[in-house]
Amino acid sequence: MDFTQVVLGLVVLAVSSLTFAGPSALESHVLVYALTGSALVIGAGALCVDRARDVRV
Repeated sequence: MDFTQVVLGLVVLAVSSLTFAGPSALESHVLVYALTGSALVIGAGALCVDRARDVRV
């Protein structure tokens, strides 16, 4: 298991853990957008790193 898989797993775990939070905890739309955006950026970055590593090998 390489670093990319670990990061993607942690991002999926963080986003999926939001299902346990109640609606009142997520009232702030800024918080929801920040969490979603950061998950997308980290996931896209990990995907780009993985693809670059595959091209190099």
